[in-house]
Amino acid sequence: MKADYIQEPFLLFGKGKSICPREGIAELNVYDTVIEARKNQLLLGIIGIEEDVENLKSWLKRFESYIPANPKGKQKGLFKSFPGFNQETGFCAKFIYDSNYERILSPNDVKRILKEPDRDKKVLDAVELFGENIGFLSDIKNCDVIICIIPKSFEGKIVKENKDDEPVEQDAEDNSEPELELNFRRALKARAMKYNTPIQLLREYVLHDNNKSQDAATKAWNFCTALYYKGLQTIPWKLNVDENKPKVCFVGIGFYKSRDKKTIQTSLAQIFNENGKGVILRGTPVMEDKDDKRPHLTFDQSLILLKDALNKYKFATGTMPGRVVLHKTSKFYEDELDGFIQAMQDLSITEYDIVTVMETDLRFFRNNLYPPVRGSVFSLTEERHILYTRGSVHQYQTYPGMYVPAPLEVRILDSVSSVKTVCNEILGLTKMNWNNTQFDNKYPITIGCARRVGEIMKYLGENEQPKESYAFYM
Repeated sequence: MKADYIQEPFLLFGKGKSICPREGIAELNVYDTVIEARKNQLLLGIIGIEEDVENLKSWLKRFESYIPANPKGKQKGLFKSFPGFNQETGFCAKFIYDSNYERILSPNDVKRILKEPDRDKKVLDAVELFGENIGFLSDIKNCDVIICIIPKSFEGKIVKENKDDEPVEQDAEDNSEPELELNFRRALKARAMKYNTPIQLLREYVLHDNNKSQDAATKAWNFCTALYYKGLQTIPWKLNVDENKPKVCFVGIGFYKSRDKKTIQTSLAQIFNENGKGVILRGTPVMEDKDDKRPHLTFDQSLILLKDALNKYKFATGTMPGRVVLHKTSKFYEDELDGFIQAMQDLSITEYDIVTVMETDLRFFRNNLYPPVRGSVFSLTEERHILYTRGSVHQYQTYPGMYVPAPLEVRILDSVSSVKTVCNEILGLTKMNWNNTQFDNKYPITIGCARRVGEIMKYLGENEQPKESYAFYM
């Protein structure tokens, strides 16, 4: 077995590069400040009961100014002060909001919905209540992003009751349990897909400080970054790449089932360029392997799906990529592998890396208090490698987690790149989730977004056209 270590990948910002999203924005400004024609105002639509809307506006006002970090215990390096969301520093933009862009929910409408005895109908009624107001703010008021505040009274009745305010990252793979109950968040995201404005859901309790909640600076970082990305459809940071090398297109292949888990699975592809800009494509129903019950594509399906994805890339960038990186969380079957390779050959792409990124039961331990360092790579064979995307972080001088970190297994089937390049790119892609500013997400965005996209697409009808931008799913 061979052990190696990958240095933390750098990200590019407006005035330079940093390995940390928060540090980069605070000290170097968001990346798109290099674009002369960028927007620097973000028009917010707000939907909620009157008290929640007032609390949100106070919250947004607070976020305009500097918020000091509130370090806890030994993990002081994890917490970064928030520079303020304003036009002078950091995000170099401002929020615009007033009563003209608000939709106040009637308490009587909320009570009527909560009295409905059938839970599924109760959720659908709540979705429709928000949905019609989203339509008004999107079509009539032309907001950049719409914030939907979920009332406290919905807790435990329409949304699952909150047990812990700290975010817990879920597995990238879809779970095998039937989703028999309607999920309000997913159903509302799907309902809002018909409009051209992304939405941001906010649960009422997040507006208040308490002992269990994240500190104010962390809330400001995550909330403002998500709004900035969704509302302006831009990039706060991008990967630091060698401009002398061929342009790379990263493609994640995923699958999702219907809510009852009974109907056939459907394929999807997530395409990301080196800037992190992505396009979502829904494919076709697929087969399951008779032995291991895993979904896979036929030769023709994989050929068409990847060709469509790469043509979308060309349409967006003006040229085909010089290299394609394929990520999948399960094994590549021979027929689908042949289809992917044929698609690239048909488009005259000769450089590609075909990689499985999957869970593993293997764990490694060090002779001290902390787990292996993030970026540690253990090569079991020429094909199989263990990569720690969560682990101890030199930048923080600690391990920023509560449990023993689970590494990823990286299986390289066919590649023009070295093991170190493949793993370095995976590590870099773990930083490309703009739904938060977490330094060390577990999954690369190619894989991490698959679950989030699939769980919303299952609420769309066959004839409903899904949005191509990731901003509508996160």
